[in-house]
Amino acid sequence: MRHLRARGDLHLNLPSMRCVGYRQAWEVLDALEADPGKPLDMAGLRERGIASTRQLAKRQITWLRSMPQRHAIACDAPGAQQQLLDAAMAAIDAAQQGTS
Repeated sequence: MRHLRARGDLHLNLPSMRCVGYRQAWEVLDALEADPGKPLDMAGLRERGIASTRQLAKRQITWLRSMPQRHAIACDAPGAQQQLLDAAMAAIDAAQQGTS
């Protein structure tokens, strides 16, 4: 991350900096530049990354639940692979019937 910052062409407003973990690391490095004697708090950075990941997952689940056409399949359920194949084939069949 320090090497990327040193390039000089990256900043917090870039879309890539919206990735989980990058913004948190960038902010920690900003704080270290402001106070070079300050120790790097890796545990705190890790916790912030975990919290951000959890928040992202909650937003994604909320977004997915808003889709009326969703078909949830528990990936750890017995027969999940067959359920997925059946659902995919049903969707393909429905799409083909709609276009014929």
